[in-house]
Amino acid sequence: MRTRLASLALFACLSAAWAGDAAGDLAAGRQALERRDVVAAMEAFTAALEVDPGNAEAAYERGRLLALIGEPARAVADFTAAILSRPDYGRAYVGRAEAKLTLKDGKSAIADFDRAIEVAPGDADVHVARATFRLRIGNLPGARADLVAARAVADPATAARIDVMLTKLGGG
Repeated sequence: MRTRLASLALFACLSAAWAGDAAGDLAAGRQALERRDVVAAMEAFTAALEVDPGNAEAAYERGRLLALIGEPARAVADFTAAILSRPDYGRAYVGRAEAKLTLKDGKSAIADFDRAIEVAPGDADVHVARATFRLRIGNLPGARADLVAARAVADPATAARIDVMLTKLGGG
């Protein structure tokens, strides 16, 4: 019995090693993105998800790529997977909202932008994303409010860029 358990444990370890390393695949995907190699990035993020289907970062990154290459429905699926794995992942809500806008699902996109702010109020990029959306639909007061909120949590360099945007909107 012990020999059988030892064999199963060894098999499990070898299988995990053979299957790859989700963190390594995620890092390889990000490096490929830096090189602007979309194919290698997609392969790496997919490999990370095969090893660890609950890897929120890999699902988010692959969702971004799918949105970029014009596959918004598949992007929504990956962003949703990221959110299910990490419900506080504001940027995944933003990605899903933007993909839904491409699919002409504005009502659901608005809900995702709002949820992004709820779960990640300290992420300036989430506020800026909703501000950008609000500008597109002509909601200038809402866009200004989001930019002010973004500025309050932004690093100094980002805050300076937000100041420029606020000035252009007449609110700086």
